[in-house]
Amino acid sequence: MHPLSTALFLLGYGLALPIAARLTTVVGRQQRLAMRGHQAGVLLATLGWVLRGQILVAGIHVLWLIGAYAWFELKRPKLARR
Repeated sequence: MHPLSTALFLLGYGLALPIAARLTTVVGRQQRLAMRGHQAGVLLATLGWVLRGQILVAGIHVLWLIGAYAWFELKRPKLARR
């Protein structure tokens, strides 16, 4: 177990999971700061998985990053997309 990966997991999941629990609200209300925090947390956790050599798990996290961000952007009002 790599100590840096453990620290990245604690920071990343500690930041991302509470926001993920209310992701529907974050997307519905277009709370950009919360979404950025969630993305940063998942990215930190992804780096932890890369350090451990778990590329498949890291890839799944990257897909989650892309999917969550796409959902957030698709729910944005059309006038704000320009």
